[in-house]
Amino acid sequence: MNDLRVQSGTIGGVELWTLNRPSARNAITGSLARQLLSAFERAESDDAVHAVVLTGAGTAFCAGLDLAEFSKPDAPRGLVGDAIRRARQFTKPLIGAINGSAVTGGLELALACDVLLGSESAVFRDTHLRIGAMSGSGMTVFLPRAVGRSWARRMILANDPMPADVALRVGLICDIVDADALIDTALAMAGRIAAMDPALASATKQLCNTIEHTTPDHGLQVEAAALTEHRKKGQTWRTTT
Repeated sequence: MNDLRVQSGTIGGVELWTLNRPSARNAITGSLARQLLSAFERAESDDAVHAVVLTGAGTAFCAGLDLAEFSKPDAPRGLVGDAIRRARQFTKPLIGAINGSAVTGGLELALACDVLLGSESAVFRDTHLRIGAMSGSGMTVFLPRAVGRSWARRMILANDPMPADVALRVGLICDIVDADALIDTALAMAGRIAAMDPALASATKQLCNTIEHTTPDHGLQVEAAALTEHRKKGQTWRTTT
């Protein structure tokens, strides 16, 4: 079964990936995790792919792990963490179109995206503590960076949900879009990115990721070194209109 639906060709250089288990609110199984890993590997090496939009089928983005599968003692729990970490390491721009709830592992997957757009029904929640689990995929690392210390600890410790309007206010998402227009809006943004120099876009994304986790002074040094390397390669400004 295709738990991950991949569509390309609507906009040049852009793929739309849809988590496709709507009856289970797109909860991640071992099979879906493997399909995500495979998709990231393929897209990484495919020069025709410049950007990816990630969304969920139905009324949810992703409910996290499929507990029916992962409550079993022999379940491949590490696969989900591998898929989320691979999303974070993906060198090409990744836009999340959050069409509903993004919960626990689903929230970690959303946090791995470069840009998040949300519908009015988007809601973000961490339930690790409620189900007696701890994060192994970066929740305590990346959620505070995305929403600030106080909201992150409220979400992590109290398991309180963050609705779309608050997510917009704190900067977790960059816009709230009508549900009917969410995918088209995300694809249009991805299309604008895909029209740029893909190698430069990838290098700039990785530069942002590196600088995000260092001090401002060191970040300036990293940026200067990247610019010097860019110039050494003989790359020049490209005029656009």
